[in-house]
Parts: sequence; structure tokens; C-alpha cells
Amino acid sequence: MRLFPFLDREDEDNDFIQQKRIPVEYEINFDTGKLTGKKVFGKDAIKVWIYKAIKTSRYKHLIYTWDYGVEVEDLISKSFDRDFIESELQRYIKEALLVNSFITDVNNFSMEFSGTLLICNFTVVTDFGEVDISGKYPKL
Repeated sequence: MRLFPFLDREDEDNDFIQQKRIPVEYEINFDTGKLTGKKVFGKDAIKVWIYKAIKTSRYKHLIYTWDYGVEVEDLISKSFDRDFIESELQRYIKEALLVNSFITDVNNFSMEFSGTLLICNFTVVTDFGEVDISGKYPKL
């Protein structure tokens, strides 16, 4: 008898081995930025992961790999023109989010300058459906 007897079964019987993982995160209240204490799964977990990824500075924290976070600080308080800022921010966000294996595309970017903030809206295509995101960045 084998250590794992289910490996001898037919492929039809092994569908549970091939099942895709479901992402799990702790829920965040997006208005306050605080944890609620509940767990969320699937699409809602992806939203939490996206929120954390676009709020985290890349290369600043040893706990994260260099693939995690965005490099927005490179654009803050510089005298770049608006088109350059928009294209770089779009690139930074795509690079930050496409490292997640559940995310397949980031598109539909729209950016608006409002006082000292840049409001960036975009759509993230995931294995669990589309997620609309709005990010705010200071004085770009």
C-alpha cells in the first residue's frame, strides 16, 4: 500500500487535487484602514490584497519582497509633467498588482488631479471577477 493511496485513483477521482486555491485575507474597513477582525475569501480577499499592495512603499520594508508595493515616492513633489506622472503611476500599479497569481490584468485607468491629490481609478481583472479600485496619492 502506498503512503498516499489517492495517487492510484483515476484522474476523474483526483479533481480535488487539481482544485484552485482560494485567497484568504483579514477584512479591512477601507474608509478607516483598520482591520475588522473577520476573514474574507475570494474576490473580497483580492480587494484587501490590492489595498495593502498599493498602500505599501516598495523597497522600504524588509518584511516584503522587492516585488511587493508601489514606488509612488519617486513621483511625489517632483516637477514632472502630468502625462509622465500618469503613465509612470499606471506602470507602477500594474507592476505591483500583476505579481499576484490571481490577478490577470489591470486596465481602464482614469486619473484626476484634485487639489494636492491625484485620484487614480482602475479595474483589476481577477480569477474571481473584476474589481474597481480607487487610489488617492498625495501631491504628485
